[in-house]
Amino acid sequence: MAAGDVPLAAEEQSALFRSLTTGRRLIIVLDNAVSAAQVRPLLPGNGPNIVIITARRQLSGLAMHGATFLDLDPLDHTGARTLLDRMLGSDRTAREAGKARELAELCGRLPLALCTSAARLATRRRWPISRLVDELNDERRRLAALHVDDDLSVRAVFDASYAALPDDAACAYRLLGLHPGPDFDLAAAAAAAGLDTEAAARVLDVLVDANLLQETDDDRYRFHDLLRLHARSAADRDETPAARGAAIRRIVDHYLRGAAVADVSVIPGRWRLRDHHTDAELLPLLDREDALAWLESERTNLVAVQRLAAEHGHDRETWEVCEALWPLFVYRKHYRDWLATHELGLNAARACGDRRAEARILEQLGSAHLNLKDFAAALDHASRAVALERATDHPTGEATALEIRGLAELALGRPDDAIETFTMSLRLNERLGVRRGMAIMARRLGDALRTAGRPEDSVRHLVEAREFFHADGDPYNEVRSLDSLARSYLELRRVDEAERALRTAVDLSESIGATHEAANAHVALADMAVRRGRPRDERAHLESALAMYEAHGAPDAEEVRTRLARIRQSGPP
Repeated sequence: MAAGDVPLAAEEQSALFRSLTTGRRLIIVLDNAVSAAQVRPLLPGNGPNIVIITARRQLSGLAMHGATFLDLDPLDHTGARTLLDRMLGSDRTAREAGKARELAELCGRLPLALCTSAARLATRRRWPISRLVDELNDERRRLAALHVDDDLSVRAVFDASYAALPDDAACAYRLLGLHPGPDFDLAAAAAAAGLDTEAAARVLDVLVDANLLQETDDDRYRFHDLLRLHARSAADRDETPAARGAAIRRIVDHYLRGAAVADVSVIPGRWRLRDHHTDAELLPLLDREDALAWLESERTNLVAVQRLAAEHGHDRETWEVCEALWPLFVYRKHYRDWLATHELGLNAARACGDRRAEARILEQLGSAHLNLKDFAAALDHASRAVALERATDHPTGEATALEIRGLAELALGRPDDAIETFTMSLRLNERLGVRRGMAIMARRLGDALRTAGRPEDSVRHLVEAREFFHADGDPYNEVRSLDSLARSYLELRRVDEAERALRTAVDLSESIGATHEAANAHVALADMAVRRGRPRDERAHLESALAMYEAHGAPDAEEVRTRLARIRQSGPP
């Protein structure tokens, strides 16, 4: 239209635009819209048209106009590589394929970040891709590096969205950036932000609408990697050290309290350095399966929170995480996390001069080494723990340390030493009146007596242990008692009783998610199948055990794998 024919008032311009576009076949792109009010005057009249609107936040007011909302995720790996190929040339990306893939991940596969990185490399033909990758690997410099002159900047885009937030949402954004794990739920967000859950839910909605936070299908929240760095840098810039420290303390306390409750829920009968477990016993306990599932689902966060606590000098909380994670490692193993958390916890216990805590962590580390079949290391850790427990006059801890030492002695082929050590532990538990400890030692003595060639004495102790754990509602230790009892029955050629015990152990361990113990029972059933001349059953049980061991990364897998290979080489049964 001629400029003179265009009305001056915005409302009249909008009406004229709708009139002129009615019935026309159009695609209209409205890029970087700020609000629904900004968009409405630019919507065309009725007709075969499409309007595509891009925005940094959800424009929910457009729903009444029939808008369909589409969240754009970062590119997938193929899309990210294609974008780099187009901007840098496929020959260049092919020469450094691994570094190109690493560059895409450091950019979070975000198109803007990929474009800024590729633009810098495109104008510096002599640079290898690895040079920019090295620069981006430094988290403190990554956002600053993702820019091209003053024209294109990831930080500037994030800054604009952050600046538009209301004060309470901006504060929550900054403090949530201090959360060390990959995602979090509403309760964790409330703890980090120092809000009640109702207020936290409100600001989380604001952050999700602003596309500064992603809400997942399971009611959890996560930052894009680059947004997490931006939120953290905003906290460093806009929050006082005291405010940041308080938020970190709230995050650590939240996860430690949850883990302590889960610990008590899964294994209520075991002793703890209880005065350091906050108010776990005052909070509602979870169902055993739910508690274990919570520990599993939050495992990555709990490990990250422990590192956060250690980095900020919260030594007591650092080692407390180890004690609270015990049920998870007992049931699910996760050996790498087990060792890493406990080495950190051991250093923290020593840093705060708590010798009982140091002994406790040594005992749990000794158990990890037993599981990994590093028996010499287990014996060393347990012996040091015994000395510390005696030095601090802590008979309850001493009994536990003696148990670990006895297990190492038994594994090293010294059953008589193990019987003596287990007996010392049993006497301590009897003196203290700890019936659960007495039952555990009865089971340990049963194993040692069988190894020493005394299966009849072994059965007596193991039956006593199994009966206690069944009555006490401790299925994990009942499974282990059944497994040991079956092996003693086999020594006595009571094969039917052994098979019944093992099948009960498999069913019970699978019902509580203790698949490592189920694998042990399958191996024992395979041994029994050999005695009964049932090669098909032997192979089936070994295959079941191998799958379970491999899922845990357990060293037992290698022995089972070798045994299966021999069976397969011998041909079909």
